[in-house]
Amino acid sequence: MAKQSARERMVASAREMIRRRGVAGTSMIEVLTAAGASRGSLYHYFPGGKTEMIEDATRSAIADYTDVIELLAGLEPEQAVPLLIEGWKAEVEASGFTAGCPVVAAAMGGEYVPTARAMAGEAFTRWSAQLERMLVNTGVAQHRVQSLATLVLSAVEGAVIMGLAQHSSEPLRRVGAELLTLIQSQREDGPR
Repeated sequence: MAKQSARERMVASAREMIRRRGVAGTSMIEVLTAAGASRGSLYHYFPGGKTEMIEDATRSAIADYTDVIELLAGLEPEQAVPLLIEGWKAEVEASGFTAGCPVVAAAMGGEYVPTARAMAGEAFTRWSAQLERMLVNTGVAQHRVQSLATLVLSAVEGAVIMGLAQHSSEPLRRVGAELLTLIQSQREDGPR
């Protein structure tokens, strides 16, 4: 694995801090410290200051999660939904139930960095479209796919938030099971 540059470490640290503290609670100095970067590197790499750093962290998270969603969208829901749920369970459990989705955090912190909120909105639109493709490919009626894809994405993100608040993976487990049941019930040719 290639060694990360100071800028890459700073973006990764900002992304992790956003997951844990939100946009408003993300401090540039703490990001520098966590990344092991010098103060002089801050405006060298981020001449736009905190806004640019938050945008880059959000962009990084969106790219990674988009790769996952695209991969999952090529699978059957019986494979994709459990993998999505297990992935989120692993992330929130590894954080000790202190870190959620950085893209949701960017959306929630939109009054501080409106461009990050806009990026999050565009990402949610792209992710929903990928889920729509999966649903169509598995036999869900076209008139149902848009709302069902929105529900899948919203339910999983909501379960992550509930899990953090309740310090439990149970909301994710329940949502995963219900989503599978719902998707199967919407297939025109019946459950597989």
